[in-house]
Amino acid sequence: MQNAARFSTCGWVFVAIAALGGCSKRALNPDGGVGNIEGGVVGSGGAGGHGNGQGTGGNGIAGQGAGGQATGGTAGLAAACSDASDPRLVVAGQRILRLTVNETLNTVRYLIDDTEAKALVTRQIVGASDSDPVIRRFPPLLPPSAIDTTELLSLDLVADDVAKYVYDNFASVTGCSPATDTCAHAYLKTLASRAYRRILTPAEQTRFDALYTTLRSQQNVNGYAVTFTIEEATEYSVRALFHSPQMIWRWEIGDPAKASTAPAGVPLTDTELATQLSFFLTDQPPDDMLIKAADAGTLRTNLATHVDRLLASPAAHDWLRTIMETYLTINQVPAADFDPNVFPVFTNALVADMELEARKFLDEALWNGNLTDLVLSRTAFLNTNLATNIYGVAVPAGATATNFVRTTLPAEQRAGLLTNAGFLTVQSRADGLDLMDRRGLVVAGTLLCVTQAPHAMAVSVAPEYDSLTSQEQAAMHAEPACNSCHGQLDPYGLALDNYDAIGRFRTVDASGRAIDAHAQLPALVGGGTVANGVDLAAKLAASPAFTNCMARTLLQHAMVSRGTLVELPLPPQQAGCATADLVQRYKSAGGKTFTDLVRATAASPAFGLRQAAQ
Repeated sequence: MQNAARFSTCGWVFVAIAALGGCSKRALNPDGGVGNIEGGVVGSGGAGGHGNGQGTGGNGIAGQGAGGQATGGTAGLAAACSDASDPRLVVAGQRILRLTVNETLNTVRYLIDDTEAKALVTRQIVGASDSDPVIRRFPPLLPPSAIDTTELLSLDLVADDVAKYVYDNFASVTGCSPATDTCAHAYLKTLASRAYRRILTPAEQTRFDALYTTLRSQQNVNGYAVTFTIEEATEYSVRALFHSPQMIWRWEIGDPAKASTAPAGVPLTDTELATQLSFFLTDQPPDDMLIKAADAGTLRTNLATHVDRLLASPAAHDWLRTIMETYLTINQVPAADFDPNVFPVFTNALVADMELEARKFLDEALWNGNLTDLVLSRTAFLNTNLATNIYGVAVPAGATATNFVRTTLPAEQRAGLLTNAGFLTVQSRADGLDLMDRRGLVVAGTLLCVTQAPHAMAVSVAPEYDSLTSQEQAAMHAEPACNSCHGQLDPYGLALDNYDAIGRFRTVDASGRAIDAHAQLPALVGGGTVANGVDLAAKLAASPAFTNCMARTLLQHAMVSRGTLVELPLPPQQAGCATADLVQRYKSAGGKTFTDLVRATAASPAFGLRQAAQ
């Protein structure tokens, strides 16, 4: 056997094999990355890509958490959370954040209209980045904190294009028909407040009014007397507004005069909280009701009411489902690509069907069920293609090629996301091999938030690895040098061995060998043996690790930046105070649903407090 030594990391290159001389590993998967390693902390990401080395990698979460340092006890281990005054309940510092691409587009959509927002993307004035569903990552990568020449040009182009659109469509956009100075002033006043995401101060309003008034007055431009029309003055005022830092940046400085001591932190002002809440729930700027409540100083005292109001909106449903499908890598279903000789049923139409079905499943679990339905629900939405070619069940009454009908899948075969065809497909290789390692990684990373610091070790390549059964592959990982990583991952992949690369239930593998899907689970989920994926789903749903992970995921989303790490309340790293507090709030309120967890997130200290800058 020819072995090629490589240098890699144990912990996130999980395709290990046994060979002479200790724990040996295959080379990094040629189908793409298995998670982004940044800042010394490995993200909880799924396997990315299908074939030809074009994988995009997993959804890594990187950076250093605020509570990750040891504060006593054994060296290298953080002390357990103390009480409500523990400073580690606050994870983000005072900061000013650039709007993401998606936030910028949604701001244009909210301030102007959907046509112009789409045009910015179509004309490539705004890049794809986190606005593209297929390449979106969790949490989104923010623009750089500084504005260089390239960034400035991009901002110029956005401002110019939006302003020209307002000029070209003046009557329909502004509602001023006929055009009058009074109407234009009123339009710009409302627009500025929405763009700033708060009521303008008197000084700001005076300066903004003066700009329009100056433009409408006769001026000398290159020796010519010029008076701008109402439409032109409005255009240039809009251009200035879209250049203003108050619109381009999110401010989270807070009010130091109201600093909290239990826990220590600076509370966001009501106007800052309105922005934080609205982008968290809808990815859009705060609406007029939020702005008015913030201006009146009543938002914080009525926060729960505003959370419920926003949660009932289609925008919140769409955005939070988008966040979860991105985190769970379902957004990458359209990128799936399989060998047609191995999987002749895998067509572009099937990919589209899988994506829609997975999205419908998520909508059902998130908005109409309990949090555990993510892994327990047997509800599916099938058309003829999926029912016949993937799930192997009778076509539901009323289902057609284009009509998806709600149905219940067999209890002995299916349970929630773990057995969803789209979810399984994303984690698979183009040739359908090497399923255990990838699935073990994504279950541990996305549903249990298992992360491990990388460490170097030798890597070896064994061509026959793919020809082994999953149980044989797992047995090769049993020696201590390998098992420290694989023992926490392989069992989840083993339990899902009854599903082929595109999610079809099977009892024999590609070589015709009977499948043995039993697995001994790690202590993290209570240990014990499971017989298959359905058993595994039940164990995950009952495990505190699953609830902890979902809480951490929501709070990480709320914190926006990858650089602000939200930690888990799991031993031996006992620094996850913010997540522990969130879970306690969720349970104390009798929380069972996803929306209950969202409410608890918005009420947590981490959401509304910031660490004072040193």
